[in-house]
This record gives sequence, structure tokens and C-alpha cells, in this order.
Amino acid sequence: FLLVFALGVVVFVLVVVFPKFEDLFAGIGDRLPVTTRVLLDLSELLSQHWLMLLTVMAATVLLVFQFLRSDTGGRLLDQAKLRWVPFRGIFRRLYLLQSLRVLGLSLRNGVGILDALHATRDVVRNRVFNAFIDNVEQRVRNGEGIGPGFDAAGFIPPMVVEMIKTGEETGNLDRVMGRLADHYERELTARLEAVSRMAEPLMLLIMGGVIGLLVSSLILPIFQLSRAVG
Repeated sequence: FLLVFALGVVVFVLVVVFPKFEDLFAGIGDRLPVTTRVLLDLSELLSQHWLMLLTVMAATVLLVFQFLRSDTGGRLLDQAKLRWVPFRGIFRRLYLLQSLRVLGLSLRNGVGILDALHATRDVVRNRVFNAFIDNVEQRVRNGEGIGPGFDAAGFIPPMVVEMIKTGEETGNLDRVMGRLADHYERELTARLEAVSRMAEPLMLLIMGGVIGLLVSSLILPIFQLSRAVG
């Protein structure tokens, strides 16, 4: 909402307000601040070529969505979710929570491990993570168990690997997975709350900076004109 509001304010000022000052600033064009000249040019571009800009933006958004829906684009996006620093902590916890919760509940209710892994693949919407589930399933079919499959994935925390191996050896795998799911649910909730607390002031700061830039780009030339008249 804040992003849309800030964008709307910027477009309104550039399209409605700035053109009214263009003739006033024409006499001091060479002495205008750099930001004012840039915004005047941007205002003229938006006013005269808005249809072309909307068409280009719509086509770009459509192409991006089509690419992300393809196998290559979808895999790149799924890889970014697990590897890109700003988001990997959240998505790794989310996928671990989903997979461990499904596996724990399935095993507790007597579902076979292979069927439980298949159900997990249907719940987690990430190609890279699903490839990891496929690897675990293949290792189970080969008689290696779940632990080695989790150990082979580079994005699974060592604590999870060790607890799963222990649960598998003691016959308490369903209970261990349930506790791990509870742990990651608490961590995910705390992380999302922290991100939310950081995002709100950051967005307000960005909005204040953008609006301050627009206002200063209008006021400074007016002061210059006042001093010239004086």
C-alpha cells in the first residue's frame, strides 16, 4: 500500500504540478538544480508519451510473468528463494516447517514413509526443494533411510540432520519431526514479525525522501527567482 501510494504521489506531482511551473522556470533554465531539470524532463516524458510508457510497462510485466511461469524461470526463482540472502532465511524455514509438519503428522498416523514424502512434495511449492525430496525418496528406496538424504542437501541445517538421524535410530522420527516443525514455526513467526517491523519505518523513510526531493526541486528554483527579482 505504501509503495502504491508513494508511486501515485510521484506520478501526480510530475504530471499535474510540474508542468504548471515549466514556463516559470524557463527563464533560469541554465541555473536550475540538477534534480529539477531531471524531474522536468521526466514530467514531459510522462505527459507526452504516457500511452507508450504504459504499453512498454504492461508488455514488460507480461513477459516477466511468462518467463517465471516457464520451467527455466520458475527454477531460477525457486533457487533465488533458497539462496538470496534477504529471503533465504524465511523461505528455508517455511519449506522446512511445511515438510517436517507433513512428514511428522503422516508418520504419526501410520502413513508409510514413501507416501509421506510424496505428500510433502505436493505441499511444498519449490522445484529445488522438491528435487531434494525426490533425492530423499530415492535414498529411502535404496534402503539408506531419511537421514542421509537430509544430510546430502546443503541448505538443511546440521541440527535438523542430527535430530532426524537420532529419531530414525530410536524409532521416534514422527515425534522429532513434530518438535522440529514447532521450532521452525516459532522461528518463522519471529522472523516475519521482525521483517514487518523493519519494513514499515523503511518505507516511510523512502516516501519522505522521495516527497522531500519533489518539494525541494520546486521550492529551490522559486527562491532563485525571488532573489533575482529582488
